[in-house]
Amino acid sequence: MALQVSFYSDAADPLHFACRLIRRALATGKPVGVCVPAAEAARLDQLLWTFEATEFIPHRRWDGSSPAAPGEVLLVDDAARLPHRGLLLNLADDMPGDVMAFERVLEVIGHDPARVQAGRARYRRYSQSGAKLDHFSAAG
Repeated sequence: MALQVSFYSDAADPLHFACRLIRRALATGKPVGVCVPAAEAARLDQLLWTFEATEFIPHRRWDGSSPAAPGEVLLVDDAARLPHRGLLLNLADDMPGDVMAFERVLEVIGHDPARVQAGRARYRRYSQSGAKLDHFSAAG
């Protein structure tokens, strides 16, 4: 079966929008991993703690030294290190390692021109790899 990749473009704040996607992804019951550049990991970690005052999104920056708990979102800088191949949310500019082995991938693209170009390049690479692609606007 072909990999399903959903692109969300025009996100005013990609990390905040990622929190919304993570919350929805957790509801599926599948394991969730987030590939996030080290420079943005601390901000995403903080957002996941404060995103909803009445809701807790279990997560941690995962280094692979201890087992993942069921229902825990793992934040990594290299998706190939994740202990599962469930749902991957990619916030990096590059195509994640081992990406074609995942069940589903979500890509969040903001307004930054360099990141838009990187997202378009990933879209082409996914398409050339035979992935099923769809696109949604995160604006609004």
